[in-house]
Order: sequence, then structure tokens, then C-alpha cells
Amino acid sequence: MRIVTLLATLFTAACCTTLPRLPQKRVAFTAPAAPFAEVIETAGHFYDEKRNRDVEVRSYSPAGPHGRLPVVIVSHGIGEDRDSYAYLGRAIARQGFLAVHLTHAGTDRATLEKGYRQLYRATKDPRNWIDRALDVTFVLDQLALQPGFDVEHSAVVGHSAGAFTAFAVAGMKSPGGESLRDPRIKAIVPISMPRIAGSYDAIDIPVLNLTGTCDTSLIYRTFPRHRRIPFESSQAARQYLVTLQGVNHDMFSAKQDPHHGVIAAIAVAFLRAWLQDDASARAWFEDAGRGEAMGTRVSVERHEHRN
Repeated sequence: MRIVTLLATLFTAACCTTLPRLPQKRVAFTAPAAPFAEVIETAGHFYDEKRNRDVEVRSYSPAGPHGRLPVVIVSHGIGEDRDSYAYLGRAIARQGFLAVHLTHAGTDRATLEKGYRQLYRATKDPRNWIDRALDVTFVLDQLALQPGFDVEHSAVVGHSAGAFTAFAVAGMKSPGGESLRDPRIKAIVPISMPRIAGSYDAIDIPVLNLTGTCDTSLIYRTFPRHRRIPFESSQAARQYLVTLQGVNHDMFSAKQDPHHGVIAAIAVAFLRAWLQDDASARAWFEDAGRGEAMGTRVSVERHEHRN
């Protein structure tokens, strides 16, 4: 098993690409200062009677006085759950958002524990992909019933299959033309979008596509060039692609990784730019080019704004 793992690691490293050839960025990246130092973590679940489905959640909220909190849903990748990506939840909460991490039953860690074959079969069931988007809408419905949350200005951050979830609720249409768009979603951060057919033409909200030069998934035959497809398939304004040098697919979901700081900082800067109308945060994304963020080489690409 160790030999297989080693060979897979070496092969993945060999699949790394280089950053796009772009001019040097003029605007330096500054990690957003966190207005809240402490974070409150809670866990629970909501029951969807319509689908006879439990949706487990873990929430991260800022400790201390605050007004109504914009909501950021965090959608996990295949084989993960609500306890994954804690570094993102804490960073998001420190910026004055409510971060709600979902467990998407059917493609979660519990399914992985039944074996990789069971998990692989689950990814072939279209209903599991639809349920992911419906989970987001259902949880927003539940949060709307509680005081203190501004669900009308929500965002979704999702990794891998979670990136699909983010695109789905933003309006990506399947080949059959179906849409699961939720109009309360005002921005999305899809990380490592898998190779899934669909149309991005209806997406008109800000999108930060986030990937790495080594963002390969051998099981699903997805390579760094495929992570660019959503960005290259959409010509709408406010579409961005940030690539981090040396970052691979598993680093985004690892329990610990040296790159978590820069990943979280870029994600929260984008959320601040578009959910909190932070002009200084927005300026870095508007300045296309190659540069550095917190010691990591990065590139920023964007679509020109349309009038």
C-alpha cells in the first residue's frame, strides 16, 4: 500500500503545471484583518421532511457583539463531512460571517467508511449531486427562520464536489437544462471544480475559481487544465481564477497544511470584496497578473467587465 501511495504521489507531482504567463501584478496581496478574534463552534442537524433526510451541520460564528451575519455555506468534497475544512470555517467567522459546514449524506465520510467501491458508486448516482444543492437551499430556509442571519446575502464555498454544489446553486445548468439556482446566493468560491458537463451561461454573480498548479485527481482523471474549464467557459463579468503554485487537490481538504493560511486569506478576501463591498479587497482580484500572496506564488485571471 505504501508503494502504491508513493507512486501515486510521484505521478501526481509529475502532472503539475506552471503558473500562466501573465504580467507582474501591481497590487500586492494583504490578508484581511480579522475583526473578531474568537470563534464559537456548534454542531447540530436539520431534518428535511420533504426528502426524509437529515442534514448535519457545524457552524462557526464570531464571538462578541455583532449585527445580522451574512451566511457562508461550506460544501465538502467526496468522502468528507461537516467537520472538514475547519480552517476555512474559523477564518470566515473571524471576518464577521456565519460559516455553516454541511454533511451531504450519500457522498460523505460515512459513505467512504463503507469502502471506496461504495463511494465511487455513490458518485455515479445523479440524485446525490442534486441533493447536495437541495441541502444548501434547505439549510438557508432553516436559517431564515432564526433571528440574526442575513440569508439574502449568502455565499457558498465548496471544494471538489462541493465546487459543483456552489456552481449548481449559482445557476449552472445540467446538460438536460435543469437549474437548481438559489437567488439568495450572491457569490461563490468553487475550489477544484471536477469535470462535470454543464452550462455556465446563466451565472451572473461573482465567482472565484480557486485551484493549484498540482490540482490533479487521478481517480476521476482530472488534471490542472480541467480546473480551468468553468472560468474559460464563462464570459460573464466578475469571474476570477486564482492559481496557487505547488498546491495539489488534497491540500485544500487536509486537516493541516502550510498553505491553509493563504487559501483561507484569499477566500475571505473575496467574500469581503463582494458580500461586504470591500473595495481594497476587490482591487487585488481586479489586478490580473502573477504575484505573491503570503509567501506563495499565485496568478490572478479575470474576465473584462461588460457594460
